[in-house]
Amino acid sequence: MDVDRRVVQIRRHAELLVRLGRRRFMSRWKHVLVWLGIAVVACGTFFWFFGVQTLLALEARYIGQKSPVVKRVPIELSDLSVSQTTGKKLSYFGYEFEVPWDDVDESKSRIIGGNKAIIAFRSGNVLSVWSGSPREFVNLVLSSGKMDSDTFRQIYADEALKSDYALHRIMLQTTPAKITPFISKRKAVSGAMLLLMKAISAPRGADSAIFAVTAADFRGFQYGRPQVPSVGFSVELFGDNGSLDFIFGQKMNGPTVISQADINRILQTLRKVSGETVALNTNSR
Repeated sequence: MDVDRRVVQIRRHAELLVRLGRRRFMSRWKHVLVWLGIAVVACGTFFWFFGVQTLLALEARYIGQKSPVVKRVPIELSDLSVSQTTGKKLSYFGYEFEVPWDDVDESKSRIIGGNKAIIAFRSGNVLSVWSGSPREFVNLVLSSGKMDSDTFRQIYADEALKSDYALHRIMLQTTPAKITPFISKRKAVSGAMLLLMKAISAPRGADSAIFAVTAADFRGFQYGRPQVPSVGFSVELFGDNGSLDFIFGQKMNGPTVISQADINRILQTLRKVSGETVALNTNSR
C-alpha cells in the first residue's frame, strides 16, 4: 500500500509539473507575441512617418561610398601666401590677371568658342580660363526639365535661385550625414537631389579638398590641392557679371611646379578691365 501511494503521488506530482510547464511555455509565447506585435506596430509607425526619409538616407550613404567627394564641404584656405616671382600680365574676356610665369608659349595658346582660353607654357604646364554668363548653372538645372522654377523655389527657397554661387554653396555644403530619417520629407528629398548634383558636377580634384576663396568681386571655390597634381585642381569664381573658371594642368615631373602661392597670385591680381585684350605681353613682378 505504501508503494502504491507513493506511485500515485509521483504521478500526480509529474502531472502538476507538466501543467506548470505548459503554462510557463504558453506564458513565454504570449510575451513573445506581445513584444512582436509591439515591434510590428512600432516599425509600421516609423515607416509611415519616416519611410521616405529612411530610404533617402540609405541612398545618401550609398552615394557617399561610390562618390567620396560628396562628403567634402568647403573650408577656409589657410595658405594665403602670394608668389612674387617674375610673371606676365594677361587679359581675357574683360578680366585682367597676372600669372607667376613668364614662359607663355604664344604658338600653342589659343581661344576656343569665344569663351575658353588655353594658355600654354614652355614648361609643359597649361592654364585654361573659361568664362560663363550669370546664373548659367541655375538655368542649366531649371532647363533640365526635372522641375520648374516654382517647384525649385518651394524645395530650396529663394536663396538658391539668386545666383550660381548661392546654388553651388548650398550644394557643396550638403553631405550624406545631413540626410537622416528624422528630418522632414521635404528636406530629405531636396538634400538627396543636391547630393546627386554634387556627385555629378564636382570637378576633378574635389576629392582631396574644397576651399572657399575670393578674388576681387568674385566669390567661389577651389577644388583640389596643388600638392596632388595627378588628380587636377581648379578654381571656380562667381560674380554679378558672370563666372570665371581657372583650370590648372601640371606636367608630371615638369620643371615648373604649381604652388598655392601661384594660384593666389592669379586670384589676388584679378580685376575687371574696360577693354578686352586677348593677351598683354608685359612682364610683371
